[in-house]
Amino acid sequence: MIIGFANEKGGVGKTTLAIHTATWLACQGHRVVLMDLDTQGGISHFLGEEPADDVAELLRAVLFLREDRRPPIASFLTPFPLREYSNLVLLRGYTDSGEVEAELRRPSRPRPGTVLAEALRPLIARGVIVVVDTGPYAGKLQEAVLEAADHILVPGIPEGATEAGILKIGQHLRRLNRTITGVIPTRIVVTSRKHRKTIADWRQAGGLGPLVYYDPPRGLVGLPQRVVWGQLYRTAKPIWDVTPEEVEVSRKDLDTARREMVAVLNRLAFDVGLGRPR
Repeated sequence: MIIGFANEKGGVGKTTLAIHTATWLACQGHRVVLMDLDTQGGISHFLGEEPADDVAELLRAVLFLREDRRPPIASFLTPFPLREYSNLVLLRGYTDSGEVEAELRRPSRPRPGTVLAEALRPLIARGVIVVVDTGPYAGKLQEAVLEAADHILVPGIPEGATEAGILKIGQHLRRLNRTITGVIPTRIVVTSRKHRKTIADWRQAGGLGPLVYYDPPRGLVGLPQRVVWGQLYRTAKPIWDVTPEEVEVSRKDLDTARREMVAVLNRLAFDVGLGRPR
C-alpha cells in the first residue's frame, strides 16, 4: 500500500503528518518505508539526518536500467534514526530529485506514476506500507504520487492560500477517476470563526463533505495550532517520543496534542483499511 501526503502549498503539515503516520503504523506492527519526494529533504531535516539522493538514484535505476541490472531495493533504504522503530526505514530524498523531475517531463518517458509504482513494486509485493511526503510544489513527482498511491491525504491550513492546492489535487484525481482519501485541517485556531467557515467551505467544495477530518462531536478536529508542532523539529522526534521539557509545554498540553494526532491517525487508518472506526 502507498499512502501519499500532497499539497503544493508549503508549511501545511505534510512532513509532520507523514512522519507521524509512518511511526504510528510501525507501532501497530506494520512494516513501513517513509519516502521523501521533497527536494529540500524535509523528512531528513525533521529527524536530524543528513539528506541524501536515494530517491533520485532509485528512480534513475527504473528509468535507465533493465530490471535485472538494478540494485536491490534494500540498497536505497536507511534505518530509522530512533532504534525503537526497527520495522520502519527511510527512503531519503534531496536536490537530485529535481533532475528526475526534469527527466520525467520528457515525452518519451513513461507516465510518472508508472515509474514510481515500478520503483516501489518490490516493497509492495512484500506487504510493506510506503508513506510518501511530497514537496511544496506541483510537478511530475507530485503527479507520480497522485497516480501511483492507493490513498491521497491532503493537509491544509483553513485559509484561502491552501484552498487552491486542495482543489487542484481533487481535480487531478477526478481526471484519474479517483478521489481524495481525506483532507486534514492543520494549524487550526479553534476559536476562529474564519477557520470554521473555511472548513465548512471545504466540505461543500468538490463534494469533499465527510472526507474532511473535522468532526468535533466525535473528538476529531484535525490538528489545532500548538507550540509543540514547531518544537518537534528541534527534538528530531515524533510526538510519541518527546517529554514536556523537550518541547517546552506542560504535560497537559502535550497529552492534548497527542490525543489530537491519534484521533487523526485513527481516522486515517480506518479510511485506508488498516483500522476500525473509533
